[in-house]
Amino acid sequence: MRNSLLELPVLAAAVWAGLASGMAAFLLRLPGKLYERRLKGRRAKLFALIPIRAADVLAGFAAAASLALALYYANGGEPRLYAVLGFAAAFTLAYLTLGLPLK
Repeated sequence: MRNSLLELPVLAAAVWAGLASGMAAFLLRLPGKLYERRLKGRRAKLFALIPIRAADVLAGFAAAASLALALYYANGGEPRLYAVLGFAAAFTLAYLTLGLPLK
């Protein structure tokens, strides 16, 4: 069994990658959110019918790529549950914290 303290850099790398991905996802979706606020009437209803936009797909791919790179460079590509959970928690925290003023 490996020493638990040796795993802290892997967790730190996953958390930093999650924070960076959350910020990038927020910035990628920001123009769409601002455009939705500006729309009025029928165009707003039509725009709301399209839940998945290209920016959402791009943000998802960017988050997956940053998780894969963080795992590869920090842990040799070996997926660890604590690293994935740390990435997901940091991503959610960054995305929701930055998105609060827009609601």
